[in-house]
Amino acid sequence: MFDTAKKYLWVLKAISRLNLSTQKEVVTKFLTAQKKYLPDEKTEADVKDILKCALCPNMCRFDCPVLQAAKSETFSPAGKARIAYLLEMERLVSEDAVNLMYACAGCSACQKWCPFDFSVDNLLQGVRKDILKRGMVPPSLLRLKETVEKTHTIYENGSTSLKLEQKEADILYFSGCTTLNKAQHIAFNTLDVAEKAGVNITVLPEEWCCGAPLSILGFDNAFKKFATHNKEVITKGGYKTIVCSCPECVYMFKNVYPEIGCDINADILHTSQYLLKLVKEGRITPKEHKKEYVYHDPCVLARKLNIYEEPRELLNLIPGLNLKEAQFNKENTHCCGMGGLLAVTNPEISLEIAKNRISQLEEASQTIVTACPTCEVAFKRVNNYQVLDVCELIAALVNGEPE
Repeated sequence: MFDTAKKYLWVLKAISRLNLSTQKEVVTKFLTAQKKYLPDEKTEADVKDILKCALCPNMCRFDCPVLQAAKSETFSPAGKARIAYLLEMERLVSEDAVNLMYACAGCSACQKWCPFDFSVDNLLQGVRKDILKRGMVPPSLLRLKETVEKTHTIYENGSTSLKLEQKEADILYFSGCTTLNKAQHIAFNTLDVAEKAGVNITVLPEEWCCGAPLSILGFDNAFKKFATHNKEVITKGGYKTIVCSCPECVYMFKNVYPEIGCDINADILHTSQYLLKLVKEGRITPKEHKKEYVYHDPCVLARKLNIYEEPRELLNLIPGLNLKEAQFNKENTHCCGMGGLLAVTNPEISLEIAKNRISQLEEASQTIVTACPTCEVAFKRVNNYQVLDVCELIAALVNGEPE
């Protein structure tokens, strides 16, 4: 308190030299000016923080994958914040302005540069809730919500099951929507390794989406329904450990569910962490594999969960493997292009981001290994680029069938 008063002491001295009427005017304006720049009605968005972001020097623009792909200042973090501010103040209401609120990869790269420690994605989530209240959500996103609520997955007519028999077990493998619908090989490889290690692991007969897409888009009520369902299913099963291939599922279960009172009483692990545990315990032993790879850090895994050493340790335990590093790695990683539902809201920008990231990775190696089904799918859109998940590599080497 003293340091703050000292900081503004010069202001008080300057005001004291003014005549009484001017002093009154200055103090009145100082105390009331803020109201002119904030909405009269209560909003879900933190408009104060949005305004700070909008007026910032905006160093984060140099690390924003959306801006780099779109090549338009409108898509920069502060650009989106400025439009968000105008939307909240109802000074600019247009379809383009609303659509811009969903043009974010949710990668939190901006947060690394922010003096306020903001993630623009977090700021925009409040704006999206206000867009929902005003009945301005783009029709395509309303349809996506309906699809998730109806089918329990983000993919229309998608799968919610590996069609395996559920059994009694302490460990539950949770695939995630993308694994179930775009990369089932990741799930079966993970389960195959667990079987080789003698682990008693099971799956759900029907797996509901973790709810991340609904949360990201601001559909809070629908999200809570999914979180409540998943908590009840996991609690009823009495599972002590949940193993997830998707970093977003891990993040939702560990970090977001507790915020809405849906704490899951289990040890929640990403597959890279669990496979590392099995290798260290000597339950599986990868065979020699003399090949070069570059590891791509998924944004959620590295930045939001701080899991970037475990996948590397796992890969380095493979005899003969030569692990390379990209220029932007670990907590400074760059997005694959499919974060934040960007492939749905802005598919062209999403694909361009994937191309940009691959160009960075291939400077280190022509073969990519990652730890996220969505990242694998994102990169394979680019001429079916050679990329695999850590569990695929481990499964092949445990079986003695290296790629």
